Amino acid sequence: FYPPHHLTLGEGGAVNIVSRMHFKVLVESFRDWGRDCWCASGMDNTCNKRFGWQLGDLPKGYDHKYIYSHLGYNLKPLDPQAAIGLKQLDKLPDFVAARKNNWEHLRRGLAPLEEFVEFSLPTHATGWSTDGFTWDNTGCQTDCSWFGFMILVRSTAPFTRLELARALDEAKIGNRMLFGGNLVRQPAFVQLKKDNPAALRTIGELAGADRIMNEAIFIGVYPGLTRPMLDYMVETIAQFSKRR
Repeated sequence: FYPPHHLTLGEGGAVNIVSRMHFKVLVESFRDWGRDCWCASGMDNTCNKRFGWQLGDLPKGYDHKYIYSHLGYNLKPLDPQAAIGLKQLDKLPDFVAARKNNWEHLRRGLAPLEEFVEFSLPTHATGWSTDGFTWDNTGCQTDCSWFGFMILVRSTAPFTRLELARALDEAKIGNRMLFGGNLVRQPAFVQLKKDNPAALRTIGELAGADRIMNEAIFIGVYPGLTRPMLDYMVETIAQFSKRR
């Protein structure tokens, strides 16, 4: 239910490790931005404690798929993938239209939960209704192709973001945090600050980043989602909120 990317180019590249398999985890971590999680693509929770870790200065239960223990690299793309991407560009208008429709369906279906969650808006939007968005006085409007459907669980809600994430996971509904949250709380940056304090400087309390880290969660608007799938997502979240 989750795949977020607008174009699918595949992934590739190879390092052959035979005799010392623990190196595989390290090499893949450095390849994948320094990610601490070792789950293969398409796999979740192979450690059986995806929402049970506490690393760095992150809150306990932060999604292990978005914890970074190294300062790594983004080394996945290959030349043939560009050729695949060029062909997919022809399909992009349909992908974008489907994402917009899926986002709108989820927003309408989850509207009764506004007392518990805050919904994301496009840049320059000040509100949403079934008639569309309202916009600020800049005269600018955003035509948004949605990466996912993000909500923030309000601090006054009878459930937490972590509880919602676990419930969605149990219902086989893919969900993600907003990437690394407050990055300076990631173990890689906590260690960097210990090793070389001058290398890391922050301005202010980063309260907005902390809120994203503690409250934000994505569900998918993948173009291949069907109406029954979207309805299942809405119903699962609605029933979860009623039980709290």
